[in-house]
Amino acid sequence: MATDRSKKIASIVAVASLAMLGTCTYVMIKRVQRFHTENPRTVFAFQPVDQRAFSFAGKQVSLTDDKSNPSDPKLLVNFGGEQLTLDVAIPGRYELPDLKSHQDWLKVVRFMPKSGFTEEQFHEQLNLGKDRLAIVTRTPPEGVDPSTWGSVWKTAWIFDFYELKPAGGFEHKTLRYPTTRGIATPKEGELQENTWEFQAALQLMPNAGKTGPTHNFYGDALAAAGISLPMAAFSGLAAAVGIAFAFAPRKRTT
Repeated sequence: MATDRSKKIASIVAVASLAMLGTCTYVMIKRVQRFHTENPRTVFAFQPVDQRAFSFAGKQVSLTDDKSNPSDPKLLVNFGGEQLTLDVAIPGRYELPDLKSHQDWLKVVRFMPKSGFTEEQFHEQLNLGKDRLAIVTRTPPEGVDPSTWGSVWKTAWIFDFYELKPAGGFEHKTLRYPTTRGIATPKEGELQENTWEFQAALQLMPNAGKTGPTHNFYGDALAAAGISLPMAAFSGLAAAVGIAFAFAPRKRTT
């Protein structure tokens, strides 16, 4: 049971904590708003290309299988006369049509940022040829079955990105599966959130919704909230305790 003096102290603590909670919440909201204004999130829209022959930026693109060495199959990419040779990371069923025999390890995607565009503006940009084209591959670790351990041993996955440049040629980048957690700085050479590479790689991850990367809060609005977030949580807890003691039954006396 609570005495009058303890109830008064509890009331003061509750009021002070509520005031602190309001202040911290206000500061946190302002920091999050400023972060989103200064660091807008970019969402990319992707359109998979399943054909083996098509045109891009006024140049012909073709993808053909080289099965001359059955133990080391290749995929030959020709873009306007320039050729790229890719090792087949996961050999598939070649009787499947188009690029479906390579769908476990390769995606050809046309993409562009969708953030900031209305639906009509987005399609208008597509019709004007403002999109980009890339070949994305996923290579599982060597020496393991890609359909079993190779599909879940995600930290060993290697992703390669070959962007076909409108002026000609390929721009190549290799990135590893992201392993950073919490608010740690992303490691050099790993996929990073808020990039087209990260969003494209998700499409090649088996059961991406279940085994995809753990969200890293580095450079996130949650991290930008700083000390105001834990202070708000502490103030809320203190206010709850203070209110509970303030409204506790009075101590009985004989």
